[in-house]
Amino acid sequence: MILVADCSALVALAVCESLQLLELLFDKVAVPETVHWEATRPSKQQAQVLEQFLRGKCIRSIYAI
Repeated sequence: MILVADCSALVALAVCESLQLLELLFDKVAVPETVHWEATRPSKQQAQVLEQFLRGKCIRSIYAI
């Protein structure tokens, strides 16, 4: 099963030091580019922890207009 996560859930898990649960529960964890950007901004709580966890998990968002 694949998990596509949003920023709020990632920050909450990072605060609880529980990001590893995602990799135990899901085959693949992926985040859209915009979520990666939001989660890793310097002003965001747990940004450094999330930057490490999200390495290699960013997917390109493609929207049809």
